[in-house]
Amino acid sequence: SSSINLSIRCGLAMAAKLNESRPRWEFARRKLAEAIRNRPDCFDMTKARYSMDWYYPILCGAVTGEDALRRVDEMWDSFVVEHWGVRCVADRPWVTMAESAELVLALGGIGRLADAERVFSWIRNSRYDDGLYWTGLTFPDSVIWPEERTSWTTAAVMLAADVLYNYTPGCLVFCQDYWKRDAVPARHGGAREKISAA
Repeated sequence: SSSINLSIRCGLAMAAKLNESRPRWEFARRKLAEAIRNRPDCFDMTKARYSMDWYYPILCGAVTGEDALRRVDEMWDSFVVEHWGVRCVADRPWVTMAESAELVLALGGIGRLADAERVFSWIRNSRYDDGLYWTGLTFPDSVIWPEERTSWTTAAVMLAADVLYNYTPGCLVFCQDYWKRDAVPARHGGAREKISAA
């Protein structure tokens, strides 16, 4: 549902570029975002043990501002394992590169850049010799698990690097300030040292 919220927002931006009005889309998006923020009973709460259920409402712009900052802080210790990454599931001893990268996207989008860079530093080298990122890693025994080589995991890490280091204009999609203005906002303090994310 959070992803649909952001997809509709992107659709509205495209419609605006074409000088098209889509008020029903905007109405639907606002109602969906309101439900995500205020009506947890509308959703499958058994998913609350998954980290995606924690940060996706922030990542996709349904939860913003002080509410987003509070949400990050409230569940940080449930999902973030210092120096390892982000748990896929709160009660399981493994972190995943995709969930870690997506949290970086969410943190970067709300301006928590120091936290975003810290999480990114834990996963940036978690990859095979061919450049693909590990799917996950168990802790404390450091076993790569599962031994899949998924393109979507590597894509998530590349998107996270883009949000942190402004490689492409696409880095603005997850920036909550971008959606508050008509003009493209200034990014996170200009150029930064670039890293290889592939």
